[in-house]
This record gives sequence, C-alpha cells and structure tokens, in this order.
Amino acid sequence: MDFQKTKEARRGAPGQQEESTDCPLEAYGGSGHAKESPKNDSLDRCDATDCPDAADARQRSIDRVVYREHAPQSPSPIVLATGSPSSSSSKSLEIPTAVGLRCEDHRLLLTAKRYPPVTKSTLSELDLPCIMSNINLRMDANFDRDLHFKPDLDGEKGRRKRKEAADYWEAMAVEISIYAFYSSPAAVGPADNAQNDQRQAFEPRLPAMFETLQDVLKTLVPERDHPSVMQNLEVSLLMQQIQKGVLDMVRVATWLAGLLKTHCAPMRDEWADRMVEQIRSGSQSQNPMEIVSGLQTLFAILEAMKLDVANHQIRAFRVLLIEDTVPFLQEYFRGKIERDNFRVESSRRWYLEAQEREVRPMDKPAQTDGLWPISVLFRGITDLLLQFHTPEAFPETFVFDSERLWQLRTCLQNLINLDICWFIFESYIHTQKRYLSAPAQTYATFRSRIGSLMEENEDCTRGSPQWVKNVRCMALEIARFVYAACCNDGTVSDEVLASIESALEWHLSNESNLFQYFQSSLREKLLAATFATAKKYLLMSPLAICESQRNFPPTTSMGHQQHYDVERISMRLAHMGVLHWRVWAPILYVRVSVSPTDVATIPSNEVYDVARSATF
Repeated sequence: MDFQKTKEARRGAPGQQEESTDCPLEAYGGSGHAKESPKNDSLDRCDATDCPDAADARQRSIDRVVYREHAPQSPSPIVLATGSPSSSSSKSLEIPTAVGLRCEDHRLLLTAKRYPPVTKSTLSELDLPCIMSNINLRMDANFDRDLHFKPDLDGEKGRRKRKEAADYWEAMAVEISIYAFYSSPAAVGPADNAQNDQRQAFEPRLPAMFETLQDVLKTLVPERDHPSVMQNLEVSLLMQQIQKGVLDMVRVATWLAGLLKTHCAPMRDEWADRMVEQIRSGSQSQNPMEIVSGLQTLFAILEAMKLDVANHQIRAFRVLLIEDTVPFLQEYFRGKIERDNFRVESSRRWYLEAQEREVRPMDKPAQTDGLWPISVLFRGITDLLLQFHTPEAFPETFVFDSERLWQLRTCLQNLINLDICWFIFESYIHTQKRYLSAPAQTYATFRSRIGSLMEENEDCTRGSPQWVKNVRCMALEIARFVYAACCNDGTVSDEVLASIESALEWHLSNESNLFQYFQSSLREKLLAATFATAKKYLLMSPLAICESQRNFPPTTSMGHQQHYDVERISMRLAHMGVLHWRVWAPILYVRVSVSPTDVATIPSNEVYDVARSATF
C-alpha cells in the first residue's frame, strides 16, 4: 500500500484532466514552522513529574495551532482525488464506512497517540546542556565507568510505553489505508454519501509524523544539510501528494537512507537498508503494515543515532562531570533550599542524633578532631545499612545515592544471613561429631549456592509465602551439604531437613542473638575498612577517587570470600560518604543552624558554564 496510486487511478475518472506529478520540491516556509512535540519519557534519565491532564490540555492547544499553521492553503484542508471535502473540521479526516474497519482499528484511530514514540522532545534530554545539568547522571558518572543512556523500557512504565508505541504504529497503518482508499477513483460512492452524516472523524497522524521526522533530523545532521531536509520533507507538499496518491515513499526512504548513512555509525547502515527494503516491499505488496515497519525502523535509527551522540558526549565530558560534582551539587542544593523546595531539617536531626550516640575520643584529639565529624556520618549510615528492620528511607540529603545505598544494604544483609546459614551448617556437622576435610573449598561452594538462593529472596517481603518457599530451598541445600560432609548416601531425611529448616527460618525471621552477633562483627569490620579508605579519599580529588577503584574487580553475587566483599563495600561506602561530606558538611552538618539566610552566605564555587546553561 504505497502512497502512490496506480497509473489508472492517477488519471482519474473519465473526462477528468490528468494531473502532473512533476512538482518542484520547494523549501518549507522558513524556520518558524518548528514546534515542540509532547514529551514522551522514552529514555532512562528523566526526573520530570508527570501531569497527564495538563499535558493533554497543552497538547490539544499545540495541535490546533500547528495544524492551522501547516494546513494546505486551499478552500478545504483535505481535498480528495474526487475534489470532495473529506473532513468536518480543519484538522480531521473522516473514517469511510466502505473501508470496513474492525472495531479495534476504529478505536486506535481515535485514541492512539498523535506523535511517534521518538520526537525532538523525547530526545531533548540527550542534548549536551541537559546532560551537563542531569544530577543523576553526574552522580552516576562517579560510580559507573560504563555509564550510558539506553531506552527505558523496563517495569510498568516501560510496558506502557511499548503499548503506546504499538498502538501508534497500528493506527498509522490504518490511516495509510484510509488515505489509499480516498485517493482511489471510487473513493466516494452513493452508498457512502448516504451515510456521510454518520461517519466519524479522527485527527490524522501523518502530518505530525513528517514534522517530527523533520525536526529530529535537523538535530542530528549538520546545518549544511538542513536545506535538503526541509526540501525533501516539506510537510504540506508531502501531504498534498499523499492525498492525490502520487507520493513515491520509496524515493523518500532511499534519500533518507543515504542521509543517515552519511552521518550515523557504520553499524547502523544495515538498519537503513532494511528500512528502505521494508517500505519498498510494502509498496509493492500494497501492505500498509510493511510500510509502517519501515517507518518504525526509521525512528529506531534516529533514536540510536541520538543515543550514540549522547553516549559519546558522556565519555568526552566524563572527567569534567566527575571533577565538577561537588560544586555543582552545592549550587544546586543551595538554590533548592533557598527556594524552600528541599527540606533538610530531618537530615540535620538525623546527623545530630548520630553525633549524640557517639562518644568523641579525647585521648588523641590531634588525630580525631578532623575525622570525628565524618566518622559520625559513616556510623550513622552504617547503622541504617545493618539494622534488622528495613528503614523507611535514607536521609533526604542522600537522595541521589539512595539506590546505591539500598544495594549496599542488600549485600550486607546477605552477608549476615550467609554467616547464619554457615553457622547452622557447621553446628549440625559438629553435633554429628564430624569435621570438614576441606573447609575453605566447602565454604566457597556453599557460599556460591546459598548466595544464589538469597538473591531470589531480595525482592520478597520477609515472611511472605515466596520468602518462606525460598528459605526452605536454602534449608534443603544446607541439608545436602550436611549429607555430603558426613559422607552419607541417598536422599535427605525428613528429620534432618525439618531441623535445619526450623532453625534457618527462625534466625532469618527474627532479630535473634545470632543475627546481632554477626551484625556486630560485620559492623566492626566494615567501619574499620571504611575509615581506612575514607582517610585516603579525603586527600584525593573526585576523579582520583573514581580512578582508584578502576582496577578493583566488580563484585559478583556471593561467590567470593567475606573479606573481599567487606573491602569492596567499604570502598563504595567511603566513596559515597566522602563526596556526600564535601557537599553537605559546609551546608548542613557542621553548622549550628541552617536556614535560607545561612545557606546564602556560604561561598559558592564556580560551576562550568555549559552546566549552568540549562535548568535541571
């Protein structure tokens, strides 16, 4: 189903003069045509607050203005090949009853999004000013060397986006078939005229799609290619050709492929060729879904190109993003506090309470005066990481570190639970008066298997049916280790399994003495390692801190010895704590009181101009 009619259709009904298709492609009328499409949060770096009602209202207003601006200058906004007006309003296209649409197709025409999933607006957060002012990205750059953007298609939000995109493209295929019907010689017959008053109208998506395509391309190609983009994608001319059934979409696709291959990475060339082949195949087979598949591929290429550029910029500006972390965050939070948009009183109370619980060492004041305030911070956050009951939240001042802190808490809780599991295993072995011949090797295997089962419990509420089921699987695995250690053959007896299962479920479900013992032991090791690392980090720049962890192997589940995990976790915690202290100590923790007036008096560091050019 190409946008072109057959030669017979283009000649029209008998007695009608054949219309020439040799229309010059003139540049679209100036730069003032560009519009801002509604923002669809298609990527994983967005902090904007959704407001559907306001967004829909803004979109309806934009749609009305834009359509009037781009409507063909003729007595009727859409003129069919027969010369009869097809719409009841300046931006509507009637659904012909003769097409015989399914109820689902009819619904999609009326309800699907008007703009494609990829627009100039959805890609705007990948622009350099937005990258430089993206606080989450700035923080993540300090901890992730392979930081990069990718489409955010995970979870419920991702599912909704995928559904909206699928609905849009299905509606586009139906719309193409309607344009093809109207451009045929028998578009309006007596039966259809008789039912004209009962036909419904919908807002066409093709004009908005071409406008979006034009806008996105102009953000991806050099300015010298903009006249070519304007000329080949002149929206009013393209729509006139579609309405008359003379648009050669294969030619447009071939031109687009050539343009994209000139400016995108070579790995995208195959996509461009596939896009042309899909549109050519759809044109030859008269299949609108194949044409739509080509359009989907086209917009996927555009998104990939923008992601390539953005990820290259992240790599190029990584050093700057890291070194500028502290002054940028200080300026950002000062502004939020001054505007009363960020409340920090509870965070200050949390720090003061942690300070009251600690006893300042007085025997070595020269060595402790400088480190004691930050040690209070580490002890306070460590308590939240190690406590049995899940905290409601971490202090507000850790807002951009909360995900990393939750990950550390999960790892630390798993270490405590692993110690409990190993204790239960060893205790049962000793009751059988047996001893492990290769304890280190047994422990490594035990740790790997039990650790994998613990990971399945990370998203389960303690005591929930799924949690209990997973704990019983852990008990079965421990029982198998018992039998292997005791050189017993055959299956695990119900008596042994029930004993291990009962002990394991009790100690993992309650803040028992056993939990407290291993919690205290882990706290001592973690704080000692964290303080030792933090002392070094306090003398280093953010980039040097980041680079110091470059050669440290990544943590992989529970497959290593505990001293390795504690060392890795302590480095991560010291990294977060030192950066956090540098940002918040002069603003909040070491001040007698905090208020907008106090905050305003603290000297502000210089912030890189590019970062300051955009508002977060």
